[in-house]
Order: sequence, then structure tokens, then C-alpha cells
Amino acid sequence: MAGRPRGATSWWRNLANVAAHHANVLLELWLASAPVLEVQNLLFLLADNPEHLALLEECWRARGSQRRHTVPPKIKRKLCQLAVAHVVELRRQTILHQCNQAIERDLQRQGYSDGQIAAIMSRRVPDPLHVEPPDSEKVLEIVNRRAPPGSLRRKAKDRVSRILPS
Repeated sequence: MAGRPRGATSWWRNLANVAAHHANVLLELWLASAPVLEVQNLLFLLADNPEHLALLEECWRARGSQRRHTVPPKIKRKLCQLAVAHVVELRRQTILHQCNQAIERDLQRQGYSDGQIAAIMSRRVPDPLHVEPPDSEKVLEIVNRRAPPGSLRRKAKDRVSRILPS
């Protein structure tokens, strides 16, 4: 039998893997000196939380202006926390959207017009939805396994071997 073991899920269904993917993007943006405003635009779902924005700005201030090939462990951990918060909010928004679509389909089947459905949906207060966040240490562990292909990240021993050829 080829493929995943029975009961295993795709990587994108595992929130820790998705958060690690997002964290890798943040790490690459940090190494590439991407403008912090552009990164804030990518993390638009976190824009309402000043705590997350402060954490992002703190990471970018710590970067400085020198070219870097490694991300300090403290910064890496903070970027993983931001990635976890982002994917949790993304998953929550996705679930709410799917629920709203299901309600709209149900109302259409009951014979309501589009205008009536729009009025009903505008009055609807969504139920509070809790999405269990993945452990940020697990996300950090996944991120530390290896850099994605074409990464700007280098291991410290790689830099030494390029400076001092054997």
C-alpha cells in the first residue's frame, strides 16, 4: 500500500504544519529585509491585535541593517508565535465562512429570495468559535528541521566552510 498511513492527514490539515510553513515565510522575509509594513499587510488578520503588531515590529527592529544568514533563536521563536496566531485566525475565518455558506444554502432550499437571505445574514451574530492553536514549540521544531529549497538561511558551519576552504 503506497502513500500515507491509514488515518494520517495531509500536511495542510495539520495546523502545526501550516503554521511552520507560515513561519518559514516570515523567516525568509526577515532575512530578506522585507519592509515591516509589507509583512503587516500579509498578516492582515492580526491587524486588530496591537500585541501581535508590537511583536512583529520588535522582530524587525532587532534585525538591524546588516546582511544576515541566520535568524537568532529568540526572533525565530517570536516569528513562530506570530505564525501560530495568524493560522489560527485564518482557520477560524475559514470555518465561519463555510458555516455562513451552509446557512445560505439552507435558506435557499427553504425558498427565501436573495434579498431575504442577505437581510437574515446581516442580522446574524456569529457564534464565538474557538480554534485550538498548535503548540508553538512544535511549530519551532518543524521549522528547525530544515530550511525550504532556495532559502536565504544558512547554517553557521556552512558559513565557516565558505570562509575557510578545506
